[in-house]
Amino acid sequence: MIACHSWEAGRNLMHKFPPKFAYLLATSLGAGLSPIWPGTVGAMVGVAVAAALIPASPWLTVLAYAALFAVGIWASSHVIARTGTEDPQIVVIDETFGAAVTLSMLPLDPLWWAAGFLAFRFFDVVKPWPIRIMHDKLRGGAGIMLDDAAAAVVAGALLLLLNGLIEHFR
Repeated sequence: MIACHSWEAGRNLMHKFPPKFAYLLATSLGAGLSPIWPGTVGAMVGVAVAAALIPASPWLTVLAYAALFAVGIWASSHVIARTGTEDPQIVVIDETFGAAVTLSMLPLDPLWWAAGFLAFRFFDVVKPWPIRIMHDKLRGGAGIMLDDAAAAVVAGALLLLLNGLIEHFR
């Protein structure tokens, strides 16, 4: 028997999953197949993910997002390889991840969550600096996931700053 590193075993295991499973995950359970605004529909799945994680401990929430990020890299890399397209429109797990992370940073209030959803989508679509650099320079599944992670951080940070200013002047 040939010994292999644990990361090799994990990589080999991931290659054994059926391609349909990778597509199911990459499209956020089919949200990416929406004929209109698939990214926005994928981000709506992120609202459900964030809501589901409300009762979870902070550590479990971070672990869940780390797992979603890793699965997103794997699934989107698989779809890229199968389609030959660098950023397939059907891949929306990145929007699901980004929207969920943004909302998880904000106060649990419908107004803040609506602002978070809109801010994330704005930064995801417009891709201002430094998000644009990640989008332009990074390729593959990691590139797909990282520019949305950056959009989530920027959107969440700006809204948290706004929340702090509002609280300060109350």
